[in-house]
Amino acid sequence: MGLIAIVLAVLCFLFICFLAVLGVKSIMGKPVSGTEALIGEIGKVTKVLEPEGIVNVSREDYTARSKEQDTIEVGAKVKVVAVDSAKIIVEKIS
Repeated sequence: MGLIAIVLAVLCFLFICFLAVLGVKSIMGKPVSGTEALIGEIGKVTKVLEPEGIVNVSREDYTARSKEQDTIEVGAKVKVVAVDSAKIIVEKIS
């Protein structure tokens, strides 16, 4: 009887540790909504950035600014590197 209680206690402890790890991963993971979730995504310039314009990312248009404050032409591919309020900061990719 005592051995069964010890085994059950160990199994409960391991299960609680597993749930704790899942909880920490969900908190520390990449955001799944909002503009913060766009960081790292690739988009396409739809209105020239000089240095501000419009970029389409994930089928949505966003006001964007060039990270290097340079002009990026319509059709260029860009990567979202940061978010400043509701504006995304992008850099041109090859």
